[in-house]
Amino acid sequence: MIITMKMHKYINELLKNQNITNNELIHNLYSRKEYLELLKPVLELIKSNPYASYTTLKNKLLARSILKKTIIDFVKETELTPGLVLNFGTEKMREFLVYGRSQEYELIGNKKVFNPVNMESNTIFDLASTSKLFTAISITKLAEEKRLDLYDTITSIVPEFKHLDDVTVLDLLKFKVNIKTSIRVDEAKTKEEAESILFTAYKNNQDVYNSYTDIGAMVLRYVVEKITKMSFNDYVIETIFKPLGMNETFLNVPEELIKKGRVASENFSTIIDKDGNPLTKIDTTPGIVQDSKALAIGKNEGIAPGHAGYFSTTSDMITLGQALINNKILNRDSVLSLSENIVGTALDDGYSWFYGSLVFSKQPVIDGKLNVDHRLSGKTFMSPGFAGTTLYVDPLNNICLFIGANRLHNRIWQIHENQKENIITNPITHKQTFKFKDGTEQVISIRFTGEKEKIINQALTLSLQLQLLERLFPNQKEIKLVRELN
Repeated sequence: MIITMKMHKYINELLKNQNITNNELIHNLYSRKEYLELLKPVLELIKSNPYASYTTLKNKLLARSILKKTIIDFVKETELTPGLVLNFGTEKMREFLVYGRSQEYELIGNKKVFNPVNMESNTIFDLASTSKLFTAISITKLAEEKRLDLYDTITSIVPEFKHLDDVTVLDLLKFKVNIKTSIRVDEAKTKEEAESILFTAYKNNQDVYNSYTDIGAMVLRYVVEKITKMSFNDYVIETIFKPLGMNETFLNVPEELIKKGRVASENFSTIIDKDGNPLTKIDTTPGIVQDSKALAIGKNEGIAPGHAGYFSTTSDMITLGQALINNKILNRDSVLSLSENIVGTALDDGYSWFYGSLVFSKQPVIDGKLNVDHRLSGKTFMSPGFAGTTLYVDPLNNICLFIGANRLHNRIWQIHENQKENIITNPITHKQTFKFKDGTEQVISIRFTGEKEKIINQALTLSLQLQLLERLFPNQKEIKLVRELN
C-alpha cells in the first residue's frame, strides 16, 4: 500500500513537471495511464522479490530491459556507427554502457589501413553542434549578471555585423530568425576571409517553419567576446570548464591524448554525388573537427567559432548536465530559461519547430523531428551534435543523459536523390549499404539519428524507473558502473 502511494506521488510530480513550460501547445503530452504503464515493472519486481535489496532490484530492472540488445544491434547489426558510449541514470545511480570501436580504419600515408581501436568510457568525441550549449550558457550567464540585455541588437554590440541592426541577441539565442551570409563561410581560403564573409550576415526572410542556423551561434560568439573582452574560448574555459573540473573538454585536443588513441575517429565520411561517385573526406583525422565552417574560421588556431568545434568525454558532459541541474554555473531561473520556446507555434498544416536557447525542446507531435522525450518535464532540453553526440538535461526531474558516437567514420551519410535506387537493405539486420558501379558496397548511416532515439528512449525509461526505485529506497548510496557490452 505504501509503495503504491509513493509511486502515485511520483507520477503526480511527473504530470505536474511536464506542464511547467511557457507554451501550452506542449502541455499534457503524456497521460497518467501511460506513466503507470511505464513504472509498472518496478512494482512487479518488488512484489515478486519482496525481500530483495535495492541493488538486486536495480540489476533485475536493467536485466529486463532490452537496452543492451538495442545498442548491440545498433552497432553490430545495422552498423549505424562503429561504436558508442552511453551514460544515463539518476544523480545517485549512473550507468556507463560502452560498445564497439572508436576507430575502424586509419590513414597511414595516403592509404586507408584497417587498425581497429576499441571504444572506451573515456573516449573523446567531436561535439559538433552540442558545442552550441557552451554559447547558450555564456550568453545566459552574461544576461544573468546584467552585463548583457537580450533585447539589444547585434549591431549595437558588434558594429561589424552592419546588416543585423534589427536582429536582437534573443532572436539568435532562440532561433527566432534565420540568418545567412553572402557566400558560404567554408569557401574562404583564410580565416580572415572567413571572418569577412561572416560579417556579411543578414536576416533571411524564409518561411516561419524552421529557423535553425549555425550562423546565429557564430555571431553570438562575437557578442561574448565584445562584452567580456576575452576570446570566446578563454571565457568558456574560465566560466564553465575550470569551475566544473571539465578537464577533458577541449577546443584543440592535446597531441598526447590523440597519440594515445583517445579520440574517436570521424575520418572517411562519404557522400554520394548525383552520378553515384563517392566523395570521401580523408583529412578529418582524430582531433580535427568534421565541421568545415569551424575549420575555416580558425578553430585549429584556437578560435572558437561558437556553433561547433569542441571535443569532450561522456563524463565531462554528464558533469556539465548535473551542474546545470544543481545550479552550479547558472542560477535556477537561468537554467529553466534555456528550454523556453518563443518560436514554436501552430500552423495551418502542423507546427513550426520548437527550440530553446540554441537547443531543442519538446515538439507537440512526434513526426520524425528531433524531439525531447514527452515523458520528461517541460523544462527539459536536448543538445544534439551532427557527428553523433546528444546531451539531455531535465532540471525538474533531475535526469541527465549523454550519448557519444562516431557516426561519420567510414560511413556514407548523404546520398543524392538520383542514387537512392542503389541502396540495399538487409531484410534481417536492416543494415543499409550503397552499391557502387564496380559492385562493391559501403555502409550507410543516414538512419543514425532516428534509430539513436530508440536507445535514448529506453535509457530514459530506465532512468525514470530507477528514480522511482530510489524513492522507495531513499537511503541508497551512490552507484556508478561502467559496463563494456559484449
